[in-house]
Amino acid sequence: MPASVILAGVLLVVAFAFIINRAMRDDRNTAIPPPQPPALGTNPLAPTEQALIPLPSPSTSASPSSPATTAPTSRPPSSKPPAPDRGAVAVDRAGVPGRVDLSAEGDRDWVHWGQDGTFSLERDADGGFKILEGAPTAPRNRHTLSPQRFAWRGGSPVQNSDGTTTGIRTCGKGNGFTLTAPAGRANRTLRVYVGTFAARGRLDARLSTGGATVVSRLEERDDKLATAVFTVTYRSPKDGTLKLSWTTEESFDSDCGGVALQAATLR
Repeated sequence: MPASVILAGVLLVVAFAFIINRAMRDDRNTAIPPPQPPALGTNPLAPTEQALIPLPSPSTSASPSSPATTAPTSRPPSSKPPAPDRGAVAVDRAGVPGRVDLSAEGDRDWVHWGQDGTFSLERDADGGFKILEGAPTAPRNRHTLSPQRFAWRGGSPVQNSDGTTTGIRTCGKGNGFTLTAPAGRANRTLRVYVGTFAARGRLDARLSTGGATVVSRLEERDDKLATAVFTVTYRSPKDGTLKLSWTTEESFDSDCGGVALQAATLR
């Protein structure tokens, strides 16, 4: 009896020890695994309920350590209007060649005075009367004393001339001749062949559209004909007229000191 009780006690202790050992191994196999980091793109790295912390806005006030500067003020462009175009007139005086071909020189118009008489006027038949003489002043005379000859072709009423020394003249202070020619924006050249007898002649050139008058002179104190050609180059700001006057500014002969007019060409 006692031996069986002792054997049963021993078996009970062995069984209890086996159960406890088995339970401890099962506890180690079922231990909680260490936490693994979440995969990127699956869970947020920070808690979703965490709010963003706003950063302070930059201040717009000037820094106390650097004084405020003012941008330099640029000068406004000049508002002065351009000067109005008044055209231009220039006069040049030169000697006359021994023979002047009026047809070759005056491709727009030409005129000659005194071939057939005191009031005769020979001109380019196709010139369209661009060169015009104003009302004549008295006294008016024809002369044949020009040291140069004037030739032309295609004229009217005299068709051709191989060279003539004729012209017209006037006497006395204040008397003379006036001429006009068309003016526009294009540059034009009017040549006037003139002379003086014992007188000082004055040429005045101006535009009908305004502007200054250009003056030139030719003087001969002896009783003989001195000649010259005045080349007038001009341009007008709009359509207008070039006005010329060739007058006796001073007479040195009480008989007939004055100015003469032979020819004119326009190109």
